[in-house]
Amino acid sequence: MSDPAARVLLTGASQGIGKAVLLELARCGHFLLGVSRTPPELPIDFDRSPESDHIAWKPLDLSNVAAVAQFASSLESMPVRALILCAVDYGANGRHPASTTPGQEWQQVITTNCVGQCVLVSCLLPKLTANSPGIIVNISSDVALLPAPGRAAYAASKAGLHAMLRAVAAEHSVAELQVYQLIPTFQLLTRGIRRRRPVDFDFSSYGDPAILARVVRQLVAVSADSIEPGAYLVGRDGALIACPEATRLEDQERRI
Repeated sequence: MSDPAARVLLTGASQGIGKAVLLELARCGHFLLGVSRTPPELPIDFDRSPESDHIAWKPLDLSNVAAVAQFASSLESMPVRALILCAVDYGANGRHPASTTPGQEWQQVITTNCVGQCVLVSCLLPKLTANSPGIIVNISSDVALLPAPGRAAYAASKAGLHAMLRAVAAEHSVAELQVYQLIPTFQLLTRGIRRRRPVDFDFSSYGDPAILARVVRQLVAVSADSIEPGAYLVGRDGALIACPEATRLEDQERRI
């Protein structure tokens, strides 16, 4: 059975979607441990708010696989009921073809977005299933399913994590583990995205990361009306649209 004192562990907690999820869940009473390369950029008056006692943070560079394994080992006495995967490395600024993507970028992007988080998932699975049903929420991307030109490293990393989590879900019953993959149908405005756009770029069509944070809150809530695990497109209004994925080659043939 789930331990009510168990933590929600969140990667990529410093800014953007990760920070939005961290704050949203803390406000709802969840106890969180955020990890990221740098500390979360929390509101100025956050230390005086009631939810400040609900958040802890530890430094972790997901591109350092040995550090990831060591971090997971350090959590031996801490129960974990949910793992939220928000960390992301987009690679070099500007899109560029695979033929001009240097080896260092391939390694940094794929290790951070995929390998490091896969190692963290695999290390924490016993904790998650001990607090059944454990929950994993991955902030996925449309490029995991439909890779875009000029983003080969990013697409490979997101597709790798997406596929790994599908395998993990297939290895466990829903009573043990619930795996969700969220694919926003709109661009989210984060500091990282702002840095990658021209200074005069029009962001009026971009959405607030708080939209995804509210969806994650729904998924980690302990409720009899839980949402069926799987992959979902997330609309601008926060609505979830099931994104069917083939489970056998015959399924894919029928869809074609």
